[in-house]
Amino acid sequence: MLRITVHEEGGQCRLELAGKLCGPWVDETKNVWRSQPCSGKEIEIDMREVTGVDTAGRELLVAMHQAGARLIAEGVWMTALIEEITGKQAVDGAKRRRRRTKRTFPRTKFPDQERP
Repeated sequence: MLRITVHEEGGQCRLELAGKLCGPWVDETKNVWRSQPCSGKEIEIDMREVTGVDTAGRELLVAMHQAGARLIAEGVWMTALIEEITGKQAVDGAKRRRRRTKRTFPRTKFPDQERP
């Protein structure tokens, strides 16, 4: 099962996918991508909620990328798939929402922890 939501803003059309991009859902996604509302606009494919992709789904993502669509992913597996398709680091959806920082703190010794 796949949920496809189309968001239109000016010259941009964003397809938000949620579920598995496989089987008959690949053709449905292709039809939406090629539809009139998205025609001639900058395309963004939001795959942050995609849980699986079969071979046909991967081929569709390759075609979308080659046509100029921007692919957005989240998670290790989906990010790796997008990097493989595009040949560069994927746009990480998690980084768009929040920025993580790694902090390290020096180890504190207390008087009762010291050894003679």
